Amino acid sequence: MMSVSIKTKQIMAVTAIVFFAVALMGVFYLLSIAEVLVQETRTRADLLAGGLFNRAANLALEGGDLRASLAQDAGLRSILQMANLSDQAMYAAVVDTQGVAIAHSDPAQAGMPVASYPSIDTLVDAGPVETLRAIFTKGGLTREVRLPLVLDTTSFGTITVAVSTLLIRDDLEKALRPAAWTAALLLLGSVVVSTLLAQWTLRPILLIRAGLARLGRGEAGVTLSLPQEGEYGDLGESFNVVSARLAAGPASPASEVQVSRATVSKRLAALGRVSSGIAHEVKNPLNAMGIHLELLKMQIHDLAAECAAERPGVAEDALEHVRVLSQQMRRLDEVVQGFLTFARPDALFLAPVSVPSLVNEMIAVVNAEADKTGVTVIVNCPPDLPPVLGDAGQLQQAFLNLALNGCQAMPHGGELRISARRADPGHLAVIIEDTGTGIAPEHLDKIFNLYFSTRPGGSGVGLALVYRTIHLHDGDIEVQSVPGHGTTFRVTLPLAETASAS
Repeated sequence: MMSVSIKTKQIMAVTAIVFFAVALMGVFYLLSIAEVLVQETRTRADLLAGGLFNRAANLALEGGDLRASLAQDAGLRSILQMANLSDQAMYAAVVDTQGVAIAHSDPAQAGMPVASYPSIDTLVDAGPVETLRAIFTKGGLTREVRLPLVLDTTSFGTITVAVSTLLIRDDLEKALRPAAWTAALLLLGSVVVSTLLAQWTLRPILLIRAGLARLGRGEAGVTLSLPQEGEYGDLGESFNVVSARLAAGPASPASEVQVSRATVSKRLAALGRVSSGIAHEVKNPLNAMGIHLELLKMQIHDLAAECAAERPGVAEDALEHVRVLSQQMRRLDEVVQGFLTFARPDALFLAPVSVPSLVNEMIAVVNAEADKTGVTVIVNCPPDLPPVLGDAGQLQQAFLNLALNGCQAMPHGGELRISARRADPGHLAVIIEDTGTGIAPEHLDKIFNLYFSTRPGGSGVGLALVYRTIHLHDGDIEVQSVPGHGTTFRVTLPLAETASAS
């Protein structure tokens, strides 16, 4: 699976937030414009129907054959022709009680039956979501405004103005074009701004990576020129100090063994300080994005609550995308925190350490974990074993991690064995073996990699920390596993007397 850089993730997160915010506002804008256009169409149709009614009423006052007058009156025909000039109206007609057109905006339709359609009021009262659905129905829908033509208490017929949602759709699409261009410009601007922000935020990482590459090629006295304010100044100072110490090298061959433990630990601690600054610079924009994401989530909740009756389901999709973004940002924060934990080791306090005593001190914690799944713990560490040279706290944490991993690999019970014995001359071996699920062969060479884990929900940091701790003590760790039959970890550490003699 292709890895994605922090810079790319930051650009994607900012762009996605802007996209969903714009999309949500666009949906509400679309619904509002559709509602306004339908209301405006009904108002124009009402005005046209009212003009026809007034003209018919005046003709009735003049006397004579009203039907003939309606069919021949030039003023009435002028008003009917206004329907042909409207963007939404299909036609207008004066219809008698039999449904036949006395006068029509299309003269060819005069004397012909006029079809009846649902009132446009049903479209207005349906709400914006149903209105939008009707507007974009394939083929369009026809609605009409009907005004009863009642003169002197006598019903003479009706005045009908027909409108098409297909014509309303054309007006809606025209109104949305400027909004679509604005949304596209906003998205493009968010990509540009997030790219510049990512470059500015991650610039110290790129500089430090280049400096580390130069150190790896053997260059001496490599320095970084970072801004002096805030954490940038601390990063540059820490790196320059480490570079100067590496350039100085060991004072003499006699001090080389001491450098392999205490001095290396100090150098790793210094590099840990650099990593801490890097993690801080990465976590700051992550925290800011997380805060704004939560604010956006609250606003979507408020809008959804206010519009629940009229616009059901509008905000659910946006909320789901916001949840995914929030989950991925939390995962990225955990990755940065795990890297910081791994890259910032504590200083080593070397002293003779009794391995049996370490095991006895941690066995209570191991038994508590083992009791959860019915695991039996067997300890075989003779008390007369010679001590090793190491940091008691760090070694105990390493052994505890291995033992707890063994318990978690046996969810249905099993047996965990912890033993210690003399190994090669000058070394002590600590063996931790379980009868659990085992590790697949293709994973054996990866289990000590940072962030690699075969357990669902595992952080992938524990075994990497164990590996680092053992090697800081000039030791070694091996693993053997058979899927379905268990796993064995074998740790070898130099004895205190051997290390002192060297």
